[in-house]
Amino acid sequence: MKLSFTIVIFLFASSLLAQPPAGYYNSTTGLTCADLKTTLKTIITNGFNQQSYGDLWSRYETTDVKPREVGTGSSVVIWDIYSEKPGPANDPYNFTPGTGTGGQQDQGQGGNVEGEWYNREHTVPLSWFGGSTSGPGADYLHIFPVDKAVNGKRASWPYGEVGTASFTSMNGSKLGNSSIAGVSGTVFEPIDSFKGDVARAFLYFVTRYEDNMPTYGNNTEALQAFEPNKYPSVDVPFLQMMLNWHLLDPVSNKEQLRNNGAYSFQKNRNPYVDRPEFVNLVWNALCPGLSTLPVDIVSFKGKLIGENIYLDWVVKNEQNLGRYEIERSFNGASFETIGQVNASKLEHYTFRDDATQNRGRQVYYRLRKIDKDGKYKYSQVLVLHIPFNTRFTIYPNPATTKIQLQINRDVVGKIVIEIADLSGKVLIRKITEVEGATISIATNKLAAGTYIVKMLYNDEQYIQKVVVVK
Repeated sequence: MKLSFTIVIFLFASSLLAQPPAGYYNSTTGLTCADLKTTLKTIITNGFNQQSYGDLWSRYETTDVKPREVGTGSSVVIWDIYSEKPGPANDPYNFTPGTGTGGQQDQGQGGNVEGEWYNREHTVPLSWFGGSTSGPGADYLHIFPVDKAVNGKRASWPYGEVGTASFTSMNGSKLGNSSIAGVSGTVFEPIDSFKGDVARAFLYFVTRYEDNMPTYGNNTEALQAFEPNKYPSVDVPFLQMMLNWHLLDPVSNKEQLRNNGAYSFQKNRNPYVDRPEFVNLVWNALCPGLSTLPVDIVSFKGKLIGENIYLDWVVKNEQNLGRYEIERSFNGASFETIGQVNASKLEHYTFRDDATQNRGRQVYYRLRKIDKDGKYKYSQVLVLHIPFNTRFTIYPNPATTKIQLQINRDVVGKIVIEIADLSGKVLIRKITEVEGATISIATNKLAAGTYIVKMLYNDEQYIQKVVVVK
């Protein structure tokens, strides 16, 4: 990808500026685990200059901007992690900062369509820690400017990795059921390029507000992530995911620029951006209470791809292990063995389960780890929902002028696509030949509302709802 001269200068300047003051972290030398976390809390709390929730808007216009890629208007635009598409592809849209001519700062209006307004996203939701927009609720380091419509979809759901998406934004961020064992229910997944950003913001929060953590997490969503104590402050399965995201997406120029902006704005920094190695020093298997962190199964995930569930697990410290038995349940209590994978001293294992007979059902999976001497242990349980429709997905949803139907690669031959209103009246009908393709259908002539999209294929029908907004 060729960067323009403007972008090169912009990124180079940001990396030059993002440096902590001399001696800022001197008191951390030789510390690990809870002691290091508490020391970091002291460093980033001392001298902290609380700003108001309203003050965030002007800070965004200074530090959360980048050169415009699409559209017309201001030369710089809001850097939004829910619409940005890193790499050669252009963003789907850009936000003009502020409320002046063409400004798209949210002022309480609209917000049902992507690209309309940007607002303030608490990466750690307000409802998780009291709901006030003062104190932690106004802390710039975990509050990002993002698309209002996508922010509304994320709501107060925890971050996670999605098995089956109920919503996909234009840049690929998803809402849906969790695909990670130990994190259940609905989760929101940003694209890979920003997983490290939100992970380090989350770890900053549980460090900066360590003293408050024993009283936080009074709702179901928060308890997926928080552990109500000063250390480790994070539930282990969620912590493992945050550590993985931290490694997947290293610190970027964007984060460095924000960190420098935070220091000039509220006189503190995110230590995990300045010194990424602090993450592993604070949370590792040698720390009290975290001996299970690098368990044999580091992560256990599952995703629906086409008409199959693909289970995927990553292993560390595999010793004397004979095999993994894959067990499935439809009630979470009675499990049956559906297959096995021999232990081969690998780090990565997979297993495929046919989902065609389980449409519309909640399915539970677990791994039985059996040693060579016959002893065994169970993994955490992974819960997935298999939709009735396993043949195609729709994006964007809600839609404005068109929808894209991503057809399962196993679909080959003639299909019929129908879009009907809720009374059953067919408004659009299309017959085509496909082989795992993407089909575009215009929706600009449809009134705002909810519609049923039906695909007829091989004497079977597959249905999904889509919402059209204007």
